[in-house]
Amino acid sequence: MNSIELTPKRRRRGLPLAVIDRMVSGDLLKTVFSILLVLVVIIVSKKFLGMLTQAIDGEVSADTLFRLLGLRTLSATTVLIPPATFMAVLTVMGRMYRDHEMAILASAGVGTLRLYKSLSWLIIPLLLFSSFMSLEVMPWTEQQSQALQKRDKETADIRGIKPGRFNEFSSGDVVLYAEEMTEDKVLHNIFVQSRQGTMTGVVVADRGHLQKSETGDDFMVLNEGRRYQGTPGQMDYTISDFEEYGVRIGGPEEEGEAQKREAEDTIQLIQSRSPRELAELQKRLAVPLGVGALALLAVPLARVAPRSGPYGSIFSAFLIYIIYENAQKISQGMLMAEKIPPWLAYTAIYGLLIIMTLSLLLKNLGPRWIRHQLGVKQP
Repeated sequence: MNSIELTPKRRRRGLPLAVIDRMVSGDLLKTVFSILLVLVVIIVSKKFLGMLTQAIDGEVSADTLFRLLGLRTLSATTVLIPPATFMAVLTVMGRMYRDHEMAILASAGVGTLRLYKSLSWLIIPLLLFSSFMSLEVMPWTEQQSQALQKRDKETADIRGIKPGRFNEFSSGDVVLYAEEMTEDKVLHNIFVQSRQGTMTGVVVADRGHLQKSETGDDFMVLNEGRRYQGTPGQMDYTISDFEEYGVRIGGPEEEGEAQKREAEDTIQLIQSRSPRELAELQKRLAVPLGVGALALLAVPLARVAPRSGPYGSIFSAFLIYIIYENAQKISQGMLMAEKIPPWLAYTAIYGLLIIMTLSLLLKNLGPRWIRHQLGVKQP
């Protein structure tokens, strides 16, 4: 009798993930992406409206507008990764509690540590990605944004001057009004008021055009006009006629200290000993640290009763995150003012989050589990 040799089929190779790992990490990935997309659209839309107003007023060109919008989107995405992760873990875990999936998993021997392991398949890559975005991409986007704005100002010509309305320059020290502007960028029937200390000058001219000097200063060159200068309330005004006269309406603006720090490379911040630069470094490190700490906290915080409602502990989570964000800003301000040492500013908030996480875990596990772990006999 012929014997038939049976050979076992080879198992299909794939990712070394258990069913619970694929279920939890898959749901979490979709939820993180959805929440992050909604948050980014809301924040970027608000920024876009402000930038659109600047473009309408002629302060930003259309080409620069969309480039800045793309860079602002990258920065907003980076900053919103921690809250999106926090809300996603809370949503996924809370749904599993409400649908009794957690009770089934607990009966199969799946505990809290096993849930953390399943979450780690997505949280660890997300933490690495947020570190790269915060430490490398964010300063790069700020550098590109400042370069675009600077180049836009240098090539602005008279885009920011609107005929038929009063235009302010030099923080309000110069006010310019032109009745009309021709296609060759020449202004007609011009009125200019300039203030220097207590002296006020008024210039009226038939026409004028914008001209940039070698030093980068912007001058309004006026032709065929009259100039009045003096101190308001006194009778010492001088009146002079001119064929050509220049009024400085602006110059190259220096970047503020905050803008310079935001565009500085992370390596330079690490090597610096300045409190303000260390505060900027803390701001960047808050993104990956927030992803890890908030994800750890969301697991015990998501535990709800089966009939507690669809929102679970969303209100508590929202309150915790608001306190966390405000504490971050307060610690950064105190670090800049040198009121607290850097090590305390970097660790205090996350130490409190870890303590809160451990407290919630012990509360959820119950006193019986604690006594069992300590070897205390049941009464």
